[in-house]
Amino acid sequence: MAQQYADDKKVSDLIAQTKPGWFSFEYFPPKTDEGVKNLHKRINRMTTLGPLFTDFTWGAGGSTSELSLQLTSWAKNTAGTVSN
Repeated sequence: MAQQYADDKKVSDLIAQTKPGWFSFEYFPPKTDEGVKNLHKRINRMTTLGPLFTDFTWGAGGSTSELSLQLTSWAKNTAGTVSN
C-alpha cells in the first residue's frame, strides 16, 4: 500500500490567513518525459522563492489529469510545497 500523507490546507484557507502580497505558481503538464524532468528542476528552483502554493492544470477535458496528479504528489512529497 502506498504511503499516505496528511492533506494540505485548503488554498482558500491559506489565502484567507495570509497577508496581501502572496503569490503562487501554476504549471502545465509537459508532453514528454524529458519535459517532466525539466519541470521538476524548475519547481525545485522556483520553490526557493516562497510561493504560497503550486497548482497544476488538468488540460482540456481532463486530458492531462493523471500526469497532473503525479506532478501534484511529487511537488508535495518531494519538493515540499503546498500543492493543488
